[in-house]
Amino acid sequence: MEGEFKVNVYEIMGTSTPAGRTSEDGEPAGDTIKSLILDNWDKYEKISVYFEGVVQMTRPFVDEAFAKLLEAHSLDEFNQKLHFPDSNDRIVKSLTDAIKLRQKIIRTQEERRGQG
Repeated sequence: MEGEFKVNVYEIMGTSTPAGRTSEDGEPAGDTIKSLILDNWDKYEKISVYFEGVVQMTRPFVDEAFAKLLEAHSLDEFNQKLHFPDSNDRIVKSLTDAIKLRQKIIRTQEERRGQG
């Protein structure tokens, strides 16, 4: 396993305001970042995500790119693997809000499956 994989959101997205859940029209979106992270999850000890140049991200983008990783990995795994070295308070709040909401959605889905 290699050391660190770096994800530069601004370079990949090509904009200071990343938006969108899926890249239907060929433009990168949240699923682009999520796929990149998942494709490299087992290859690297640590994945560092950089936001330099990013001014604001939409909720659907943050949910798709980061929070939906919780559908494949636990919060502990997420916290151990992913690092956000240059994130500011706004980005941290955005990530935290998306993760809390996604955890709630996952819990609700699990409860429904348990009842069905």
